[in-house]
Amino acid sequence: MSIIERVAALLGPIARPNLDSSTPGKNSSIPELDLIGRVNGESNERSRASEARNFVGQPAAKEPKAVRPASRTIPTIKVDLDRLRRQSIITPDSERTPIAEDFRRIKRQILENASNPSAGAPTNLVMVTSAIAGEGKTFCAVNLAISIALEMDYSVLLVDADVAKPSIPEVLGLQVKKGLMDLLRDRRLELAEVLCKIHIGKLTLLPGGTVHKQSTELLASGGMRELLREMADRYRDRIIIFDSPPLLAASEAAVLASQMGQIIMVVEAGKTTQATLKQALGHLNPRKIAGLVLNKGQSAGLGYRYGGYGHGTR
Repeated sequence: MSIIERVAALLGPIARPNLDSSTPGKNSSIPELDLIGRVNGESNERSRASEARNFVGQPAAKEPKAVRPASRTIPTIKVDLDRLRRQSIITPDSERTPIAEDFRRIKRQILENASNPSAGAPTNLVMVTSAIAGEGKTFCAVNLAISIALEMDYSVLLVDADVAKPSIPEVLGLQVKKGLMDLLRDRRLELAEVLCKIHIGKLTLLPGGTVHKQSTELLASGGMRELLREMADRYRDRIIIFDSPPLLAASEAAVLASQMGQIIMVVEAGKTTQATLKQALGHLNPRKIAGLVLNKGQSAGLGYRYGGYGHGTR
């Protein structure tokens, strides 16, 4: 049984949205993937403003931006741990909760892949995405980043790459202004000026920054490629997690995916149809897909139960 059939069986019979699964020019064959996680968590992607703010200025220069070594001290920000717990986000002092165990299992494959470099994009560049909005990709990206940041031998850079609708600062309860988009547009800006060190393990955040109408072009620019190379190579023990836009909702997602070493697809149980998932996977290079995470699913008989919620992996 293929992964699509396995996931479809788990998702159950539901109405299909009006999406064309035969997108011209995309991969029609679906790879055999591992379902690397099953999480019964609450998605923390919230409704945000439908219109992005316009940023007045010139687009980034065509030539790659020379990323200078960080010469500034990155500020450490203390987040409200109680706020994170209320959203089912992992915290350093958490008990051995089912969600924490789920993400421990998920991260093991990611770290194993990262320790085995390939000839393509660096395997420590990890993108978390979904087919459509609301499936819980931000919830999974934040939890995965925190889980890895609590490892003894790794540090994590969490990048809010859903640049049209950034939500990680809201999840963490932070007020930030500048971030990735500003870094790509302003050659005078240093990476350290837009980073926020979080007081959870070895976790650092790169916010999305100022919304820009040419975000797709900025993510595809030479400056972005140079930035990714610099982030991936500077610290060999660093895993960079990107919270990406949904693949079927924003053009930025496919551009970002082309530069990643690993891709995790978040699938909402009982909502995402087989046709939708197949269409989304068609936008990706099959060799880069690390696997699927089934989110918001009851798992009776697959794992263990805690506090009335089912959790497990398969």
